[in-house]
Amino acid sequence: MPGGIGKVSDSVVSSAFSRRSRVGRVVRNANEIYYHLDARRVYFDRDSCYLYFVDSPQDVVKKTILAAWGEACDSPCFEQLHLDTHRFFPGACRIVLKGARADTVLIALRLAGVATIFRQAVHEAT
Repeated sequence: MPGGIGKVSDSVVSSAFSRRSRVGRVVRNANEIYYHLDARRVYFDRDSCYLYFVDSPQDVVKKTILAAWGEACDSPCFEQLHLDTHRFFPGACRIVLKGARADTVLIALRLAGVATIFRQAVHEAT
């Protein structure tokens, strides 16, 4: 299909069959992160403080984030990302998590059975 997303890389395919928690490699953009996600797996980048996720129809991840957010004066701001420039195909969602709130949300997700992929702290040479 012209203008499509292209072939899924072999590293993504091989990692999709692994069920253990893992550390993700440095990715170039949010669309690469999207291929590592499912309803029970999120991606957290400590450098940018972004938590990327896709959600099931039951909204397990989103409901867990809202419950862990608590009664704070600010409400969480979920951002919908798209796979294409025309914004026809939705991709992952993301939210900014900083400080103690990040730890609280990540622990709550883990208790809900959601695995977290952490971005490597050491950047790969390009």
